[in-house]
Amino acid sequence: MSKTPNRRKSSKLPALLMLGCLAQPVRAELLLDHHLSALPDTVQKSHFSSSVPAEKKSPAGLTLKELTDLALRNNPDTREAWSAVQVQMSSVEIAQADKYPNIGANVSLTRGFSSGRSDSSQTQLSSGISLSYILFDFGARSANEQAERSNLLAANLTQNRTLQAVVTRVEQAYYQLLAARQTVLAAQKTLTTVQFSLDVANQKRRSGMATIGDVYQAQTAVAQSRLQLRKAQGEAGKFKGVLCNAVGLAVNTELELAEADAPPPAREMQLGVAQYLAKAKTSRPDLAALEAQTRAARANIEAASAAGKPVLELSVNGGHTLNNFTGTNFANGSNSASIGINLNVPLFNGYRTANTINQAVARAGQMEASLSRIAQQIELEVWQAYFDLDTAVAAMESAEALMQSARQAREVTQARYQAGVGNLQELLSAQANEANARMEVIQAEMSWYAGFSRLNNAIGEFSVVAQ
Repeated sequence: MSKTPNRRKSSKLPALLMLGCLAQPVRAELLLDHHLSALPDTVQKSHFSSSVPAEKKSPAGLTLKELTDLALRNNPDTREAWSAVQVQMSSVEIAQADKYPNIGANVSLTRGFSSGRSDSSQTQLSSGISLSYILFDFGARSANEQAERSNLLAANLTQNRTLQAVVTRVEQAYYQLLAARQTVLAAQKTLTTVQFSLDVANQKRRSGMATIGDVYQAQTAVAQSRLQLRKAQGEAGKFKGVLCNAVGLAVNTELELAEADAPPPAREMQLGVAQYLAKAKTSRPDLAALEAQTRAARANIEAASAAGKPVLELSVNGGHTLNNFTGTNFANGSNSASIGINLNVPLFNGYRTANTINQAVARAGQMEASLSRIAQQIELEVWQAYFDLDTAVAAMESAEALMQSARQAREVTQARYQAGVGNLQELLSAQANEANARMEVIQAEMSWYAGFSRLNNAIGEFSVVAQ
């Protein structure tokens, strides 16, 4: 597929625009602020909301952009992803704490007793301060910090993917609801058409030009059309709840959609499937997140290895002791101070170090396998989304041609029946064909827009409807 055909202005579904928010290659130093600068303004302003607004009743006439903004503020997935980032930020700060010295203070008050020829007691007040600092540990602290920073990057990227998933979910529900409402209108139009046939059949029977069988057939067609209308109304109600849920509102929220303006001609998509596959490798945040988690797993191997090696530590201690407390005074006080360098060499800890290293190696292998699996899964998602969209483009052209011919056939058959030339069975068949063709057009348009959204999501980009 090299390009999409121009869309007719009679289409009632809005056109999509590819924003390419995350199209740049992911770099290891990518931080949260950089991600935010790449997102739409509505995303930046909304998805950090820590709680759902108390008032959840939506205003009338919401566009898809406004629905997306509501979802990014209300959907719990976005708040959960942001909380995960905050948790990982704290983990980085905890890992950095090992770079600083440990300083502590202590105060103790003791009273001792002795018995013998002369009983005596002594009260002692001691206070001191201590400082310890690791001078060298074979890179254990650096490895731990690197692992946590990689996990933070993974959390940031996972948050981006979560935002994309929420946007796509809202878009899919939006298209389904629009299609369902168009289906209701189509069912109403079909009901009007078959009701006209029933009226004509009754008139012709009264004039002796039709039998009661024709009337019964027309009544059956009317009953079937009413049933289809009721089913379409039920589907529209169901998808309204799906959209409310995707936005993060209660399913019974009164939700009104803005009228979709006639869309501009669809933009050409000049990329082939191979280019989309390559684009997904650099744009999918979840793939980059797994790469960051793999780096974290490798850093954990280094940290586990360093944990079994000697640690060189500087220690400084100072204190003051007061003896012989009498009333309000202490006497015989003394000061003490020491400074030293300690070398701690682990000799045996029950094979803890060796098993920890083996565990870290196994986890790194697990992450590498997961990375390969997700990369293959992403390729399949892009491949399927591409050809689904390609099929949808062809289906729209075929459905529109089918609708035109079905409408013309119904008009000719209806005129023949009114003139007394044709029969009712031919008319009902033509009306059914027109109704089916009308549904095919609606389904084809919905499939195109939904497929376009899926392709954007598969390659790791946001797609926002312009209205």
